[in-house]
Amino acid sequence: HTFIENALNKGAALIVGTQERYLNEIPEKYLQVEDARITLAYLSAAFYDFPARKMTVIGVTGTDGKTTTTNLIYHILKSAGIKAGMISTVNAVVGDEDIDTGFHVTTPEAPMVQELLARMVQAGLTHVVLETTSHGLDQHRVAACEYDIGVITNVTHEHLDYHKTYENYVKTKGRLFTMLSETVEKPVGNIRLGILNRDDRSYPLLKDMVDRLDEEYIRCIAYSRTDKADVSVLREEQTRQGLQLDLQVVGREMEINSSLVGAYNVSNILAAVAATAVGLNIDLTIIQRAVASFP
Repeated sequence: HTFIENALNKGAALIVGTQERYLNEIPEKYLQVEDARITLAYLSAAFYDFPARKMTVIGVTGTDGKTTTTNLIYHILKSAGIKAGMISTVNAVVGDEDIDTGFHVTTPEAPMVQELLARMVQAGLTHVVLETTSHGLDQHRVAACEYDIGVITNVTHEHLDYHKTYENYVKTKGRLFTMLSETVEKPVGNIRLGILNRDDRSYPLLKDMVDRLDEEYIRCIAYSRTDKADVSVLREEQTRQGLQLDLQVVGREMEINSSLVGAYNVSNILAAVAATAVGLNIDLTIIQRAVASFP
């Protein structure tokens, strides 16, 4: 609000703000709203003709593993012949174009997110994988992104300087599932699938959040390295060359070989398999080849 006068002097046609006093000072140019960030996101989406409503949107959030899981899912989609784009905290990929998104630590602001989605629609892409940070969720940068599948990798005790308590942090991450239930009806149909990490301490809190949502609008599955789940590990071998895994995917078995190393990447692979095999019904042999070729 401090810079309203500057904006008007530079030719702004409309000011969107939250303070009532400007209704009297500049009534012909001021629109008062409850939350300017949500309004910014929907104005941005409307400006680009709501691009997310024309694609299948897969959101990935969590403290750790977001970027790896986002890239894994994107690589599997491309390997399956799906015209897919990706927006991560590092870059955005639109067709053959690789775009720097700026800060490399968080989700871009809503105008940039919606512009990138619009460019994807224009390029003929049908799917997008969107890495989604807690700041992006809390500050409504991803409002109007119309998620179809939501993946949560984990929630650790980072970022409590911002979220104050672990419970608040989990609830912020859980907004991804609330947004699944709010996604508009799409011409391609609605998936509305939430994917949780059963091994993470956030699981009970997040599962409770999902259970409170209307079952008609969202279904939930889980993945696990150590326990029974919809997507789980039957055998795990870690070597210096990478990972060798036998997985159970909703009653079916598959073998995975990957050059990725570390237990955390087992979890990332499980999350990506859950999103693509269960969420998008991609053939297991395609997923197997894609994970093996992932650099």
